[in-house]
Amino acid sequence: MALSQLALAIATKGAWDADRLLQGLREAGVDASVEIHVACDPQHVPAAIPQGLAVHSKANASLFDLWGLAIAQSRSEWVAILHADALPAPGWLAAMHDAIGRGSPDGYMGPVEPAFGPSDPRMIGYVTEYGQFHRPWDPWLKEIPGSNLVLPRTRLETTADFSKTRLLGQGLAPEFVENAVVRYARPFAFGDYCRRRFRHGRAYAAARTPRLSLLAALPLSLALPFVRAARVARHAWLHKALRLAALGWLPAILVAESFWSAGELTGYVTRRPGNAAVLD
Repeated sequence: MALSQLALAIATKGAWDADRLLQGLREAGVDASVEIHVACDPQHVPAAIPQGLAVHSKANASLFDLWGLAIAQSRSEWVAILHADALPAPGWLAAMHDAIGRGSPDGYMGPVEPAFGPSDPRMIGYVTEYGQFHRPWDPWLKEIPGSNLVLPRTRLETTADFSKTRLLGQGLAPEFVENAVVRYARPFAFGDYCRRRFRHGRAYAAARTPRLSLLAALPLSLALPFVRAARVARHAWLHKALRLAALGWLPAILVAESFWSAGELTGYVTRRPGNAAVLD
């Protein structure tokens, strides 16, 4: 496969550094022959856009809407779905390039690993949302990393947003490419993270089918923080590099997952997802 057949569709919410992003991609081996499309909020479009980046914006858009926008603007046969806070590591492009040569109709996915050590508070967000995507890969895992996917255009719908949940429901089963790693480096403040978990829990519950009754939702919301925190710890225990981090940050993870459950209960009660534009 020629590199010109691959486009990168990168989404980001909030402030971002275009020069740093492009430099990170170049260090990962992404050269000027690869389409790079970044979709962001209108107020965060850079004043000076580096050559080699195509920047698109959409007002009142969720992260999933922005991914859809970046995908729609690309023209290549294969599209990589990435996040500006989880850029490819050196060797990512070469590994995905080799994999694409095999032509899997369901595309490819790679690991998401932290760009920091176990004592960094960003580990709270990493192990909670992405720890299951660390190497070694669990072959029984039924999830896919939404921020490290390479899919053929035939697998991408013409809908306004991008949804890995919808693709999984359609039977998507990408092949795992072990050396195609992205490095998670998302900025972190605990209060902001808890509010984010609340928003995502609410949106999840409002869209869930079949809907839960309030009689079932209330006790479930009380139990779920413990269930979710235990699941995070179990996934982390499979990876030697994450065990100490997960145990050390477990109380904070439990608090954050309590916010998710509160948001979920709110979604079941109101049947409203909240402001989709803040979902990131």
